[in-house]
Amino acid sequence: MRKVLVASAALLFTAMTSAHAAPKSNDKTIDRDFARLSVDGQKAFADIYQAQKFLSANQTTQALPLLQDAQVRLQKATKDNRKFMKAESELTPAASAPPKSTNHVVSNTPESWVPVVGLYVVTDEMAPEKKAALNTANQHLQQGQPQQAAQDLQVVGQDVDFIMGLAPLEKTTATVYRASVLLDGGDQKDSIDALNQVLDNVVFVDADSVESFAPASSAAPKSTKKAS
Repeated sequence: MRKVLVASAALLFTAMTSAHAAPKSNDKTIDRDFARLSVDGQKAFADIYQAQKFLSANQTTQALPLLQDAQVRLQKATKDNRKFMKAESELTPAASAPPKSTNHVVSNTPESWVPVVGLYVVTDEMAPEKKAALNTANQHLQQGQPQQAAQDLQVVGQDVDFIMGLAPLEKTTATVYRASVLLDGGDQKDSIDALNQVLDNVVFVDADSVESFAPASSAAPKSTKKAS
């Protein structure tokens, strides 16, 4: 059954900060799902997205330290046991994945991927009030409030699936470095373009599909849950 994402495009990336900053939740499913993500990868992409927002608002002074921190986090993510090798052409995007730009070229060359963002999705038959509750759950995760998110999922009251955004590690690191150099040289426009490219390179997949090729995820139970 086709899935639809109940979140804005911006939320796809701001939600990444939730598992990094959040206290432990009483809801084991949420804890388990977000434990599948790379802590450093999440923080790096939260930095990248925030830097993009600052640049778009002509606040270049605030953006550069974020890009520098993102580079440090991406370097740490190279040692993450959630990292795996795969060609992008071998990854099956989730039905709810946001569309790629027309300039994006899918690579057939194996490269390192790391999970950097997670969100809950539902079927498109849900009632409007339940879709709104799921959107609120993702917002609470974004704000570091997993217990409130668990309460929101109880309102949903039906199956939800967890999808993950995977980032190509070496490509992302190189492009963030380029964005930082461009910004340091005063080229704000091309720096924004580079960050847009970084975000466009993220591939959203069904979380359970990663278990077949990511050893660190194989011990986790299936992420589809009944919210009750």
